[in-house]
Amino acid sequence: MEKVVKLLFIIYTLTILIFSFLPSNPTVANSDKLTHYFAFLVWAVFYRYSFKAGYWNIFFSSILLGAFIEIVQYFLPYRSGEYGDFVADLFGALCGMFLYFFTEYGIKIKKSGSKI
Repeated sequence: MEKVVKLLFIIYTLTILIFSFLPSNPTVANSDKLTHYFAFLVWAVFYRYSFKAGYWNIFFSSILLGAFIEIVQYFLPYRSGEYGDFVADLFGALCGMFLYFFTEYGIKIKKSGSKI
């Protein structure tokens, strides 16, 4: 099961990359920021769950992935690399890390029988 989850994470990451480099026509202004936010939120949670990666590892990996995507988009004639998209990537990853942390922490408290 662990290998399947890791494979699914890799497929999800590749899917993000592929869709990031395809031409797009956002129908609502700035809707791509929400797409970046949610894609990286899910990516961060998935990364933590798949590899039990540390939070700093997730944070720096999301910086590298987000920067890579925006730099490549900058050079594509049908896409544009934007700082706002990069910020949305990082904010989504941070929120995903916090979500996983608080979920994990809350589950540990509940299992130990503590009342908070």
